[in-house]
Amino acid sequence: MNEFKIRCSAINSIMAKPTGKRIISVGAQTYCDKWYKEKIFERKEEIYSKYTNKGQEVELSSIDFISEKLYKEQLIKNDEYFSNDYFTGTPDVITENEIIEIKNSWNCFTFPLLEQELSNKSYYYQVQGYMHLTGLRKSKVIYTLMDTPENIIEDEYNKSIEDDFDIFREKYIFSNIEDKYRMKVFEIDYDETIIDTIKQRVDSCRVYLNEIQSKL
Repeated sequence: MNEFKIRCSAINSIMAKPTGKRIISVGAQTYCDKWYKEKIFERKEEIYSKYTNKGQEVELSSIDFISEKLYKEQLIKNDEYFSNDYFTGTPDVITENEIIEIKNSWNCFTFPLLEQELSNKSYYYQVQGYMHLTGLRKSKVIYTLMDTPENIIEDEYNKSIEDDFDIFREKYIFSNIEDKYRMKVFEIDYDETIIDTIKQRVDSCRVYLNEIQSKL
C-alpha cells in the first residue's frame, strides 16, 4: 500500500491529528477505507449533488468571467494531471506565475462576500498541494457567483411548492448584480511546513493501509 497518494482535493480528509494510540485520525481512516475498497473492487463511488453539478456546469463560464473582469486576458482551463510520490491532482488554471482554483458558490448566501481570509481549510490544502506539484509558489482561490443553469433551476422548481416559475427563477440568477459582488479572491502562498505535515499524514496512511492489507 506504499503506492497510496493523496488527491489534492482530498488532503483535508487526512489532516486531523490522531488521538490516543491511533496511527491516523478517524476521518483519515474513513478516507483510507474507501480508497482501499475502490482499489480492491476496481470501482469508484460516484457522488452527485446540486452543488457539484452547478460547479461543473458553470466552470468554463466562470473562467471566462474572471478572465474578462480580473485578468483582461483569456485564461485556459487546465487538463493536465500531475502526480509525484505523495500528491495527485489537476489544477483548474495554471498561469506562468500562479495556480488559480475556482469555486462556484451555490447562491449568494454561500458566497463568502464578507470573509477577509479563506476559511475553508480544504481549499487551502488543495492549492498547497497544487503548488507543490507544479513548482509554483503563488495561488489564488477565487469564488464566483454565476447564474444557475436552467436545467438545475427547473429541477429545483419541480421539487418546490412555488407556483410562479419566473419569481422562483430570480433567486438563482446573479448576472444582474454588480460584478464586484460576484467575485472573491483569496491569495495563498506556498508553505513548506504544511507540505511536510501532509507528507507525514500520507506516510501514516500508508502504514494503516499496510496493516489492514496484512489482516485480509
